[in-house]
Amino acid sequence: MIPATAPEPIPATKRLAGVLATPLRVVPLGIRQSVLAVLIGVALCFVIILVTADQPFVAFGAFIFGTFRNPYSVGTMIAIATILITAALASTVAFRAGAFNIGTEGQLVLGGLAAAVTAPLVGTGGFLAQVAALVAASAAGALWIAIPTLLRVKWRTNEILTTLMANYVAADVALFLVNNYFRDPSSGAVETPPLDRSLWLWAILPPSQANIGVVLVLVLVAAVWIWSERTRTGMRAAVSGIQPAFAEYLGFRSARYLGGSMLASGALAGLAGGLAVMGVTHSYIEGFSPQYGFLGITVAMIGRLRPLGIVVAGALYASLITGATAMQSVSDVPFSLVFVLQGVLILLITSQRIGGKASS
Repeated sequence: MIPATAPEPIPATKRLAGVLATPLRVVPLGIRQSVLAVLIGVALCFVIILVTADQPFVAFGAFIFGTFRNPYSVGTMIAIATILITAALASTVAFRAGAFNIGTEGQLVLGGLAAAVTAPLVGTGGFLAQVAALVAASAAGALWIAIPTLLRVKWRTNEILTTLMANYVAADVALFLVNNYFRDPSSGAVETPPLDRSLWLWAILPPSQANIGVVLVLVLVAAVWIWSERTRTGMRAAVSGIQPAFAEYLGFRSARYLGGSMLASGALAGLAGGLAVMGVTHSYIEGFSPQYGFLGITVAMIGRLRPLGIVVAGALYASLITGATAMQSVSDVPFSLVFVLQGVLILLITSQRIGGKASS
């Protein structure tokens, strides 16, 4: 009889080499790549303007500098940047933990609806109602991403597919709820009743849409920076996202950090919707978001998944959106040029070949 022998143990160095070979999940652009992506995108927009506009230089000048023509335009830019930066932070928190939350748009939409419904229910009004509405918006976003999170953590279901498809379900759910329970009977549009002025986020550059939400967003930027760069939880989440096998080797519970980051991402996306409704539209209106969730992903990647970079990228992109509105008013170039820029930036970002070699 041949005695049973235990299998030869694998040396620790070989196990470590194996886990280090695990490919990266999310690779942010370098500074040079981010700058080149923006410059190439703007240059292509100039070519399109040159071909289509009767006065291309007037149109392009409005596109680039139209934001700064008056205080109202600056305030509009700040309001849009507030929403974009929040949506970008949502994407960043998930990306850094190794998850691709493509469902920020749906979470944002349901967050906006939750805010519009919750604010009037708080009898005291004012500050407490604003806080309650924004908390409800965050809770709605987190709740909506809970199922994709469970599927990803428990059964390793691809979160790109589940969160992407959840966007379309969210739009239908919001449409159903508004039409059947929360619709303004005096309006022909799909919208909730307008919020009382006491529920609006306080304006900082009236009569523009800039509001106190920008202060909250800057606090969130600082909080995300501290979490990602100065806390053990943030560092472990980043390691789990970059090298999940290596994180498990070190004893980290990757699933725990992944799940928590996805829920936080959904909460931030919902908060972005709440800020849009409470500070800009002042009611839930179908289509109130011009794809803020998807734009937030672009801003996050241009900002290199770094909070300070996201602030710069969000302000830049908001400036271009405001400039596109100015361009449309002084020329025959439509606002949709912004979406051309978005598409070009996404192509350049995902290629990972700008100014250097592609990521392996």
